[in-house]
Amino acid sequence: MGVGEDFQRFCCAIRLSQGERSTISGRTAAISKRLNQDFWNIYSETDHRFYSGSYGRGTAISGVSDIDLLMCLQYSTYIQYSNYSGNGQSSLLQAVKSSIAKTYPTTSLKGDGQVVVVAFGNMSYDVVPVFLNTDGSYTHPDSNNGGSWKVTKPKEEISAFEQKTMEQMEICESFAEWFGPGEIAVPFPLAEC
Repeated sequence: MGVGEDFQRFCCAIRLSQGERSTISGRTAAISKRLNQDFWNIYSETDHRFYSGSYGRGTAISGVSDIDLLMCLQYSTYIQYSNYSGNGQSSLLQAVKSSIAKTYPTTSLKGDGQVVVVAFGNMSYDVVPVFLNTDGSYTHPDSNNGGSWKVTKPKEEISAFEQKTMEQMEICESFAEWFGPGEIAVPFPLAEC
């Protein structure tokens, strides 16, 4: 067997299993439904949310440790928390945390800077409340250092990865496996391949 066949077998072995995808899909639906109920007053498992990070780029591998889920909230919610006299960003994260706790009351939840971490044993969700800007970017809370708002462009990153070939994606997945979290110091662009 040649190197090419060995590499293909390796790539197949590290892909997310159907069970992992099903678990991610179910948890995402439950979190999204709850946040849509509490922040939009609608009953939808799919509206107003999207993935970022390795899962959003399609480079997550089997055993993925975290799922980055961005939940777009209404602009009026941004105004509400911007008008707080103290760290409105922390208050927003706490409101998102309290909402998710209605669905997952026994799951470990915590606000952590810019995200609400939902810890499901060996896999966690980093839920980021965001607000869509007119230029297509998103504003998100940062509760660190007294609170502020940050701007991010996750859909541009995802779009750039959608342009990659299957071979390029397999190489990215391979790097994720070879240089697992905390194993070796890898330059950021390569680590986030």
